[in-house]
Amino acid sequence: MSQPSKLIADRVAISRTVLASLNEHTPEIAKELEALLFPEGTPKSLTTADFLHALRDVLSRSTEAMFAADLAHTRELADDDAPRALAEERIEVLRALLLSLRTTLASTYGVPVAAAYGIPSQIPDDTEVLIRVASTVERLLRERPLIEPPKIKSLAIAPLAVSEDLGFAIVDLKRALADVAREKREAIVSQSTKNLSMARWQSMYQGVTEAACGLYALAGQGALAEGIRPTARRLAGLPEEEDAAPSTERSR
Repeated sequence: MSQPSKLIADRVAISRTVLASLNEHTPEIAKELEALLFPEGTPKSLTTADFLHALRDVLSRSTEAMFAADLAHTRELADDDAPRALAEERIEVLRALLLSLRTTLASTYGVPVAAAYGIPSQIPDDTEVLIRVASTVERLLRERPLIEPPKIKSLAIAPLAVSEDLGFAIVDLKRALADVAREKREAIVSQSTKNLSMARWQSMYQGVTEAACGLYALAGQGALAEGIRPTARRLAGLPEEEDAAPSTERSR
């Protein structure tokens, strides 16, 4: 199973402290708050426990959404590996084909012939330049007749056959580069979704926790309020020592 990034895992740990506290202490806090807020009795349509649970669920949902967005982004980045590797492989195939063609033309027909087909003395490293050069060579192989006699007949080449191979290599590389570009766009989208989910978590965490701290204090449970208080570290997404304690409890 994919693991969340430390950035998200820290925030999940911070949320867990508040969620676990609300899970554990809602019954006792609800009774104190009901007596304080509704001295003549709690309205039948709403209990204070329902309110506290709803408060808990707001933070739980935003934490789970942030966690899911982080894993989705991690998976999206992992998906980039295969297209990038394939693109690199096809770049090397095209470069090797041009280098081999230049070597063959220069040794069999002479350096001027290799130059006549647009093959530079140095095969370009830049991918876009490489494609432009290869496309020019492919066109010239189709359009320029090879009238120069080979120095060694057995090493003669067939320009049209070579141009076809070169054309296939160019198409394969362009397709691979398009896949890489698509993955980049998808990664940008997933990163944006993750950023939005983190911003929403920040807002929900602060609001829910400050509300919970206030309610705990109203119920006379100052120590519980201190245990979940949104400290500067927590608001920065950095867990306090108690947040990092091992826990098997889910967010809800």
